[in-house]
Amino acid sequence: MKKSAIIIGAGYGGMALANLLAKSGYTVTVIEKNAQSGGRIAAVKQNGYTFDIGPSWYLMPEVFEQYYQIFGELAHTRLDLVRFKPGYRVYFEHDDPLTIQGDIEHDRHTFEAIERGAGEKLERYVQKSSLVYELSVKYFLYNNFQRARDILRWPIIRNAPRMVRLVTQNLDTYVSKSFRDRRLRQLLEYHMVFLGSSPFQAPAIYTLMSHLDFKSGVFYPRAGMVSLADDMKALGDEFGICYVFNADVQEIIVKKGEAVGVRLGDDTELRADVIVSGADLHHTETTLLAKPHQSFDEKYWSARQPGPGALLVSVGVKGTLPSLEHHNLFFVDKWRENFRAIYEDKIIPKDASVYVCNPTKTDPTLAPEGHENLFFLVPIPAGVSLDENEQAQLADTAISTFSAAASIPDLAERIVEKNIFGPQDFADRYNAWEYNAFGGESHLLSQSIMFRTPNKSKKVKNLYYVGAGSLPGIGLPMCLISAQLTYKKITNNRAAGPLKKEDM
Repeated sequence: MKKSAIIIGAGYGGMALANLLAKSGYTVTVIEKNAQSGGRIAAVKQNGYTFDIGPSWYLMPEVFEQYYQIFGELAHTRLDLVRFKPGYRVYFEHDDPLTIQGDIEHDRHTFEAIERGAGEKLERYVQKSSLVYELSVKYFLYNNFQRARDILRWPIIRNAPRMVRLVTQNLDTYVSKSFRDRRLRQLLEYHMVFLGSSPFQAPAIYTLMSHLDFKSGVFYPRAGMVSLADDMKALGDEFGICYVFNADVQEIIVKKGEAVGVRLGDDTELRADVIVSGADLHHTETTLLAKPHQSFDEKYWSARQPGPGALLVSVGVKGTLPSLEHHNLFFVDKWRENFRAIYEDKIIPKDASVYVCNPTKTDPTLAPEGHENLFFLVPIPAGVSLDENEQAQLADTAISTFSAAASIPDLAERIVEKNIFGPQDFADRYNAWEYNAFGGESHLLSQSIMFRTPNKSKKVKNLYYVGAGSLPGIGLPMCLISAQLTYKKITNNRAAGPLKKEDM
């Protein structure tokens, strides 16, 4: 008789796991509280505009390829990927903008023009980053850390002194040893925003992100980010996965220490051999489970640091914006103070760096003809709620500040459509812990790799977790890896490394 599995939440990690389980013979039901799949990969249609309100960077392409190969498919073909050249543009408060090509041979000259000797230093820096990236992907990310021999490999032992140095200092300290100019340090540290962390707190092991900028490159699916969720669902269509939408799980049913099913908002009960939650992990543990069954109760979470909150501001703009790239970043001079406000003082920063996406640069169909589409991401502290007036003021400030830096003085006047997605929306739509925007804990050392909240309940048999809140962390590639790690736990597969087609 076929085994059955219920997955709570149709986020990217939950969908990826559903495909793996169904391919291996499980009968899979995915329960989603919202009206569509994809979780934080989402979009809003509004008067001819399609506004993304979720992830917008496609990084670590080899992780997507590896996952698709399990199904005998090619991600770059199915998703119709384009590599950005240039990769992105950076604006500053008082300095000229910089364009990063995503090519070390070109970008070294950009660094050298700002600081003498920085070009050669960048090459050495990225070479080291690439080594750390390769070691991390091969030995750490695809790892449930169940056996000592999974990490006691010769390449790790040989590079142990380097790795120890990288985990015992923060990223800013590490970067500052090679680069003096603030702008160059910002270019090597900004990635931590998208990992939900501060470069002044996260370990220097995350130097690996610079490999993606200067070697691997920045990609994008031509049909937009929502196509990732659409194709993930299509990838599993042949396996008969059942998706149930607009169904809010109220309780994980536990009998004699074993998860046996879920209870929905209308009191319907569904049963299965395996229960997996891809919902917010804090919500899962503290709301969906009765207190005796909680492995990670409120006391546990009070000692953990969530990723930041965010205000997402989507605007439709009349006319074109030729000075912008698809990806644009604005960095304030008070870099350290910006991160301190968000992660330490827990206040809205007075001077805030922002990310601005212009997806119509790649897909003009996201806006009416003769118009463009912008998406502002303004990081704010977790746990901070905003009323409508506060959101509107913060949105106006972000737009005004960026328009000045990007030399688009009439930007505000040209806005004809606007959509704001704030902290309460993250709570309402995703049950987000402390209104966090990225789906889980920040990437402090104490919350990274083997120290991250695990993907299996310690108290309840047959209850597992998947997605950004668990191993290995935040981001779409991490969700794909998370699906494989949870699949291994469910199927008792202790082999190290990524799954292969023949493992299924």
